[in-house]
Amino acid sequence: MDRRSKLLAALRDTTFRSLRHRNYRLYFLGQIVSFVGSWMQSAALMWLMYDRTGDPRWPSWLLVAQVGPTVLFGSWGGGLADRYPKRKLIFTTQCAFLAHATVLTVLLASDLIVPYVLVGFMLVSGVIQAVDLPSRLAFVPDLVPKDDLINAVGLNSLLFNSARAVGPALAGLVFLLAGVAAPYLPGGMNAVTAGAVGCFALNSVSFVAVLFALRAIRVPGDGAPKKRAAGSVWDGVRYLRRNPALGGLVLLTLAMCVFGWPLITVLPAFTRLNLGHSERTYSFLVSTVGAGALLAALATATFGRTELRWRFLVIGAAASALGLFIVSQAGELWRAVLGCATAGFGLILYLSTGQSTLQLAVPDAKRGRVMALWAMTLSASAPLGHLLAGQAVTAFGVQPVLLAMSMGAAGCTAVLIVILVTRPPRG
Repeated sequence: MDRRSKLLAALRDTTFRSLRHRNYRLYFLGQIVSFVGSWMQSAALMWLMYDRTGDPRWPSWLLVAQVGPTVLFGSWGGGLADRYPKRKLIFTTQCAFLAHATVLTVLLASDLIVPYVLVGFMLVSGVIQAVDLPSRLAFVPDLVPKDDLINAVGLNSLLFNSARAVGPALAGLVFLLAGVAAPYLPGGMNAVTAGAVGCFALNSVSFVAVLFALRAIRVPGDGAPKKRAAGSVWDGVRYLRRNPALGGLVLLTLAMCVFGWPLITVLPAFTRLNLGHSERTYSFLVSTVGAGALLAALATATFGRTELRWRFLVIGAAASALGLFIVSQAGELWRAVLGCATAGFGLILYLSTGQSTLQLAVPDAKRGRVMALWAMTLSASAPLGHLLAGQAVTAFGVQPVLLAMSMGAAGCTAVLIVILVTRPPRG
């Protein structure tokens, strides 16, 4: 066997071993296309809102509207995932996302969209997400054996963050083409609006791939509703209270996301005010965050083992703090690229490791509700982090806010180190 064949065999048996399972392979391939479209739309939304308002607070309101409903209704969505076939729930939510993106495309092309309408549309998207996200998180263990779960979670992060890198880059290309076509656009439509319309339309089409994949997946016991799970949807909260290590992990994750996620909110203002660049540089920086996250997902899929997971949590938190600090001090594009990539690497290494730790520890009967709490934790970081960051940038400027975010992530790193030194986790 030559060197190339050995490398491919090693990748198949380590990094990509979960793709040996038909159901997971179908799910993985379908989600790639859908996630790319979603990240194209997300990047386009942020720039469209900032271009129309000139106010760094409006992009943060968009993100809050999109993820806030998961905080309010995520526990209910997790209860649905424990009671009904998850594949059918996800199919329904993906159909709803397709309809949502299509209507948004038509309204923006018709010049019927104003900032408040965009926020309203993101609220609708958030309600759909409140069911979709817990269902998708709880669905992965149905697709692979338990021995491959950490790898599958890593590959899920890989595909999500591949899309995070590729989607905004493609959005930047669409904006570039719209700029070239600007003299020929109808009705006085500007290049930013035309670029956003193109991104929204492509996102609509992207959902078709995941719908076909879901139709082809066959999961045992998928034909009828399950028996009602004992207790309420808040059983997940009680489970975490009885398991303080897991409950502490969820709370620390909330803090990490509060300090880490708002980087995306701050980037439009950072790009224009600190670097003096346009939407193409903004799309490139968002893609750079995704590239770092992609590397972290590869590391998790390849090296993620039970005995390493707490070390990965520390490394992820520390890298996130370092990346945010580099961005806060960046006056040149290359430093901003380095910082964004490092921050993206750190945050996703932390989150993918934390997610797999929860999924391995939680029993099947409670997984939907506990993973709903995980999703709610990620979503709760938006009202706290994005709104605070948007308001703080307006009051204090971009650099002090990024520096404060870095210090917060460094504090989370210190807490993890203290836990590892004083109470080393078992297993």
